[in-house]
Amino acid sequence: MTTAPSSTIAVTGAAGQLGHALCRLLGPRAIILPRGALDITQPQQVQAVLERLRPAAVINCAAWTAVDRAETEFPAALAVNASAVQHLADACRTIDCRLVQVSTDYVFGADASRTTPYAETDPPGPLNGYGRSKLAGEVAACSWANHQIVRTCGLYTAGEQGPVRGRNFADTMLVLARDRPEVRVVADQFCTPSYVPHVAEGILALVESDATGTFHLTNAGSTSWHGFARELFQQAGLPTVAVPIPASEYPSPVVRPAYSVLDAGRLGGLGIFLPSWQQGIAAYLAAQTGGGQASA
Repeated sequence: MTTAPSSTIAVTGAAGQLGHALCRLLGPRAIILPRGALDITQPQQVQAVLERLRPAAVINCAAWTAVDRAETEFPAALAVNASAVQHLADACRTIDCRLVQVSTDYVFGADASRTTPYAETDPPGPLNGYGRSKLAGEVAACSWANHQIVRTCGLYTAGEQGPVRGRNFADTMLVLARDRPEVRVVADQFCTPSYVPHVAEGILALVESDATGTFHLTNAGSTSWHGFARELFQQAGLPTVAVPIPASEYPSPVVRPAYSVLDAGRLGGLGIFLPSWQQGIAAYLAAQTGGGQASA
């Protein structure tokens, strides 16, 4: 199914970083569905709302994203990240609309020797409860043929109120840099932190295509969290030093992938390319100073 340019698109989790950016880009085409408007864990509500709205596509940005808590509250994470996706897939099948399921690089990581980007065809192997719950959500999405699974990584964006500690990695680094001469950052975990407006643009380009299946969508290139922080401080003109540390020195109840870089070759084959992760930082900083959401 190709989504016509004039078709409406429903966005669940619309109050989150990615959902908000998608709705901004869609404008009047967006059907905005924050949790107050649709609780995706309630199958009857999902069926009734989507049958009434009949969008051309549903982009599911609603998710349990508390990675640490997913270890101790796995059934709750699974209910949001997997069971709810099945409810959406069933409803989308009923009204014959596309389901776009946003997933994560955390479905990978079990291959401790990995040093090359993961393709969509590589077997997943999550290391933690969050990754397992998101992988189960991918399986649920696949129960409806007209699906697109979009794996992305390390999302961050600029907020209207400026950087807020804990909202995303980039925000946290900028807040810490305000009053610290140095910040200790993990240097042995490699991925591609991605700027939300770039990811949103990529998702909408994908939705407009005829392609179905699984796709990797991140900013181009790869880095460590330390490399990202160092580049962020440099571009922001901050004197703060990013001090590299091993993940073993960072207290966390969750095992995270040492390498989860995603190969976006399938998207490239569709002519969809995202800017580099360094350009993502530049756009993020421009949005911070300009008070808006820069995308280029």
